[in-house]
Amino acid sequence: MKRILIIPFIIIISCGSPSDEKAANRPSEWHGNWKAEWETPPESYPEVSDMEFYMDGSFLFTSDSLTVTANGYPDCIFNVDTLSHTQSWYVSNDTLFLINDPESPGMTYRVASKSEDRIRLQLMEDIFVTLSK
Repeated sequence: MKRILIIPFIIIISCGSPSDEKAANRPSEWHGNWKAEWETPPESYPEVSDMEFYMDGSFLFTSDSLTVTANGYPDCIFNVDTLSHTQSWYVSNDTLFLINDPESPGMTYRVASKSEDRIRLQLMEDIFVTLSK
């Protein structure tokens, strides 16, 4: 009788979903509204002229979602429109993962540095996002 009770319990624990693991990797110190500043060096785009290489916006982290708002404008290299998108998120090692849905992964940022009120993220080689409280 004891085996029957122990085996189902072990199976339930070992079959935890990946989303449960991701939920455990949403640090509470990230929660809240962060001012976001995207930037890229003009030297990375020598063929582009008359463009701005900066954009501001926000990252709003909650325990189960992240809303990224990017305030594009005319002549902005990132985007000409303001965009807002809500998705799931988690942090693993030095990487912030954005997940649109389980079948459609989103962007991945490397966490270049982090303090209590500032997080510096890197997307690709030359796009940086600085988050500040």
